[in-house]
Amino acid sequence: MHPFYGPSVQLLQEGNTWWLGLASMAMYLVFWAIVILFAVKFFKKYFVGKESHKGAEDEAMAILRIRYAKGEIDAQEFKQKKADLL
Repeated sequence: MHPFYGPSVQLLQEGNTWWLGLASMAMYLVFWAIVILFAVKFFKKYFVGKESHKGAEDEAMAILRIRYAKGEIDAQEFKQKKADLL
C-alpha cells in the first residue's frame, strides 16, 4: 500500500520522512518504464513485419538466380544486380 494512504500513514508522524513520497514515486516510474519497454519489445517482435520485406528480397534473388541459370543475363549483370539487392 502507498505510504500516504491507509494504515501506514503513521509512518509519517514519526519524524522527517518526506523522502518516502519521492521513493514511492520513483518506484512507480521505474515500474511503468519497465512495463512500457516490455510492451514495445513485444509489439516489435510479434507485430512489426520484418519478415515480409525479407521474403521479398529472397524472392527477387531467386528470380535473379533463375534468369542467370537460363542464360538470360551474364555473370557481370548477375553480380551487379545481386549487389543492388543486398
